[in-house]
Amino acid sequence: MSEENKRVVVVTGAAGALGDHVVAHFSKRGERVVCWDLHAAGHGKLVEDKERSSVWQQQVNVTDAQAIASAAASVREQLGPIDVLVHCAGGFRWSKIEEIGTDDIDFLVDVNLRSSLYVVREVMGPMKSRGHGRVVLISSRSTLKPGAGEGAYAATKAGLNALVSAVADEVKGVDVTINAVQPSIIDTEANRQDMPDADFDSWVDPAELASIIYGLCPAEEHPINGALLVVAGRT
Repeated sequence: MSEENKRVVVVTGAAGALGDHVVAHFSKRGERVVCWDLHAAGHGKLVEDKERSSVWQQQVNVTDAQAIASAAASVREQLGPIDVLVHCAGGFRWSKIEEIGTDDIDFLVDVNLRSSLYVVREVMGPMKSRGHGRVVLISSRSTLKPGAGEGAYAATKAGLNALVSAVADEVKGVDVTINAVQPSIIDTEANRQDMPDADFDSWVDPAELASIIYGLCPAEEHPINGALLVVAGRT
């Protein structure tokens, strides 16, 4: 596959446990992957990853609309149109509603909902104009039945679900799709440290979740649009 025929894939939260697996899954299959993350190299500029071929780093704050617009413009200028967006950036806070601080509410709204609105807004217009694009967001199974302490978190992820459903309706008639995966607890080092007594084998394998995400982003025309796909761990 020639370089110009390889798709351009933007992965947000690329330095996180899930994002890293998503980057690896796409790059190993010949895609050109741009890693957007607060901890990435580049300070807003697009720089090649020295350790991985076909991977670029770009330090981006996805809660900053102007930073997203600037980063996307750099991607389009240097690599071409964005074909795929996988929005892995997000965050979690556990707190009973009467105890949650304003800072934590702002954090959840910003990283889970505001960032989703910003990144989808940035890529959707060009994708619709070109008649092709794939977007996958990361929701949560907790939106189906939030437990105690998950109210604020689940509310922001439920807003993300609403965004997927609405935008999916807006792109009918063109080969642009937007879907979300709704995993239960993902098996990450951070989650293991937070819940040391849990049954890790029952959690979602991030590599398997990355494979599912990749399956929602085929190059050929794709019928799945507006799906909120529950991904449960082994029980």
